[in-house]
Amino acid sequence: MKMIINLHNGMSDMSALHIQNLSKKFGQQNAVYDTSWQAKRGEIVCLLGHSGCGKTTMLRLIAGLESPSAGQIMFGDRILWSNTHHVAAEHRNIGLVFQDYALFPHLNVFENIKFGLNHFKREQQKQIADDVLKHVSLSQHATKYPHMLSGGEQQRIALARALAPKPDVLLMDEPFSNLDRRLRDRIRQDTLSILRDLGTTTIIVTHDPEEALHIADQIILMHEGQIIQSGTPQQLYETPNSLFAAEYFSAINQIPCVVNHNVLKSACGQLEFKSINPEQRVDQSTSPNANYLYCFRPYHVTLSVEPQNQDSIPVTVTSSDYLGHQMLVKVQIHSTSYIIHAQGIFHCPTHVGQALFMCIQPQQSFIFAKDSATP
Repeated sequence: MKMIINLHNGMSDMSALHIQNLSKKFGQQNAVYDTSWQAKRGEIVCLLGHSGCGKTTMLRLIAGLESPSAGQIMFGDRILWSNTHHVAAEHRNIGLVFQDYALFPHLNVFENIKFGLNHFKREQQKQIADDVLKHVSLSQHATKYPHMLSGGEQQRIALARALAPKPDVLLMDEPFSNLDRRLRDRIRQDTLSILRDLGTTTIIVTHDPEEALHIADQIILMHEGQIIQSGTPQQLYETPNSLFAAEYFSAINQIPCVVNHNVLKSACGQLEFKSINPEQRVDQSTSPNANYLYCFRPYHVTLSVEPQNQDSIPVTVTSSDYLGHQMLVKVQIHSTSYIIHAQGIFHCPTHVGQALFMCIQPQQSFIFAKDSATP
């Protein structure tokens, strides 16, 4: 009778990765500080942030390659690390894909995948390796060695090796950063399809906001060892909780403004709060006439020769760059020194010195305290 091997991970429907008040110190430096979050079964979570923010340290703590200074790591109701309990890395049932793939050069593709299957019977090892190679569409390369493969093929072999033991959670450290852009987009989409098909709970470290928006169910944005904001890609992009979070995903126009009695006044005119992003919350009770920043993305600016409505703002073009599929235009608000970036397809002249009118989509605007750029 033919043996059937299930590549889907073995966690129950209620199981999840739980991180509770996790901290890690190197000397006096907090690499990770008092962070709490969780991943649902089958969810793809991106740890996002600049170099040195703590995202890779977080991954190593989950993998068991580093020991926390405090906190708790759990899979479902199974404690992997606490102040009184520690499960060694090799017993955590975690798959790990390194940035450089870490394939064994002296082993062929099939042997690389079998390497982590010693706890399975010999006949099971062969079938699991065969099945996982089919999932990554590389069965024809089973006898080749890593140096004979392209970068994209090596990445898929590293993924296959990590998935073969049926891990509870898959950890991936900047898995696409070594690929050129065109190949990266294709391999990233192929990898995403495999992970979705298998229902594998996956934690991916990346510094690329576009990548995080593309692949994640949940994004955890980090800075200096702490979580700045977490949520769906849509939540982080459309309702950032700080200027830092907003700026991480794209350039942001910033205009000083005064807020008083639910009215915002700036060089862009006067707006009532009901016209602005409904998720925005500004406490005016303790600081009437407080100074804030009125912020909006370049994509939410339109330009025209004639005013589009009563809120149109007269501007003059200071520079214009052709990007192929769209234009990046810088304009100066009349009677001010403020330069606004507008990006998109504009059906009007955009040469330097051209007088135009600018409109901002108020529902896509944000208001932040001036000090929220660096939490």
